[in-house]
Amino acid sequence: MTPDRTPSQGAPFFTAPSVVVYFTLLLVGAHVIRMFLPASGEGWLFYWFALIPERLALMMDGAGHPASYGIISLLGASLGHVFLHLDWMHLIMNAGMLLAVGAPVARRLGATGFLTVFFASAVAGAALFFFLRAPDSAPAIGASGGVSGVMAGALMIMADPRANWSVLLSPMFLKTSAAFLVINIILAVAGPSILGAAIAWDAHVGGYVAGALIMAWLTGRQ
Repeated sequence: MTPDRTPSQGAPFFTAPSVVVYFTLLLVGAHVIRMFLPASGEGWLFYWFALIPERLALMMDGAGHPASYGIISLLGASLGHVFLHLDWMHLIMNAGMLLAVGAPVARRLGATGFLTVFFASAVAGAALFFFLRAPDSAPAIGASGGVSGVMAGALMIMADPRANWSVLLSPMFLKTSAAFLVINIILAVAGPSILGAAIAWDAHVGGYVAGALIMAWLTGRQ
């Protein structure tokens, strides 16, 4: 079997390693399954796995449940929300971006490293969303927090293939990060009128920052 090529060997940016392809297909499969669920089943999924600040705040405050119940619920939503998408357009945007930016990260870190960056970013994005929105906000779903973290890793590689701690302060990465922040500010303000839905910009930003830090930490261990 021919191993995945590294960036130094000139692998095309949009040619994704198998872990990225399979994970993207998993996101698509989860959406297809949800389409065939009855309303009660879909409601159950959203209740347990969407980021619902009010419900999670009640869990953390006790709300008649053991503390472990709230922790399990919080973790389940922080990880599970990435497999829920509002509609096909929402899914296609996240899946397409993941295929693009996931390729260099998976080549640089391998399958385990790629998944670590993605899920750590998703959890961090969920945490920031919850911290800023609780207890009164609309629910959030989608893989964009994890995708934002993987994007940070890809931009680090573009700035310097080493993608280590020093890259975080490189002019190129700082400029692209500033552009990412500006875009999310615009989406936060104009998202509802442009896209017809509110944008969880805080999940994007939290995921991006976490992705960059996790990327630097993992490359530093190699």
